[in-house]
Amino acid sequence: MPSSKSSTSPPCILMKSKKLPLSLRIRMWAGRYVYFGKNECGMDNVLRLPFGKIVKFRTTWNEVQAMEYVRKHTSVPVPKIYKVFERNDSYIDIVMEYIPGDKADFTAMSAEEIQKLGEQLANYLDQLRSLEPPEPGFIGSATQESLLDHRLGHYRFGPFHSVADFHAYLRFGGALEEWLYDPVVKKIHGKSSEYQVKFTHADLNPKNIRYRNGRITAIIDWECAGWYPEYWEYTKIWFADHAVYQNFLDAVDGSPRITNYTEELQAERDIWRRISPWRYDSFYGNPKSMAAFKRSIARTQETQGRPGESAAADS
Repeated sequence: MPSSKSSTSPPCILMKSKKLPLSLRIRMWAGRYVYFGKNECGMDNVLRLPFGKIVKFRTTWNEVQAMEYVRKHTSVPVPKIYKVFERNDSYIDIVMEYIPGDKADFTAMSAEEIQKLGEQLANYLDQLRSLEPPEPGFIGSATQESLLDHRLGHYRFGPFHSVADFHAYLRFGGALEEWLYDPVVKKIHGKSSEYQVKFTHADLNPKNIRYRNGRITAIIDWECAGWYPEYWEYTKIWFADHAVYQNFLDAVDGSPRITNYTEELQAERDIWRRISPWRYDSFYGNPKSMAAFKRSIARTQETQGRPGESAAADS
């Protein structure tokens, strides 16, 4: 179920066909010509447009609502959303602001640069974590609905009204006393009521941090954002543990303002080993599903065609 629209949502157009409006297709065609078809942020479903905009294909309302919520309540830099195109398959396409900057390349930064960037990141995380959840223990989206997090497969889950219920979901609903593996899982999940809920980006890594001239210019890709247990931001950072991210991980661990949840990370890693993400819905473990998903993204762009084709579809 997609997240619902609210009165503060950007303008939305309900698409009558698979093709985006002619005016946008012209800009997409121009963007491919001017920028040589370059996808932004290393993502296949994001295309740069002329006049300081980008289009992101096949995302969800959760991303829109999370970005608008963060923009309203914090100074965290997020792109402005101009328009939403709603498809009939629960996905949306969004046109938003292009913010200059590059992926934060921590491998090319000095120790001083890493420290300064870590301080900026800590400030933005502090702002997110200062937001008040709709109720104690609530786990869900910015609009109090279901969530999407690739740590837990491809489909939506929740909302939950206690951290204990969310922890049970992580264990596939199994009773805590029946967990026979790393005892730290029992320890962490056994004190569920002690964890506060914090607003969380949930996919924070160098690819999603735009950086220029020593400053974070934007934090992007809010599709998974919402209310999670206080440790989730930290453990999810380590979910994308790649060698090229080591300086980024060091910056996170080295910042005195970012709490390190080492035991919670150990518990999560034990669950990762026992219950792979595709176990929650079988999507990621199915090569056919993954291939079909990638084809659908490619088709989304291909069906737009050249700007002069099928103008009747825009009516």
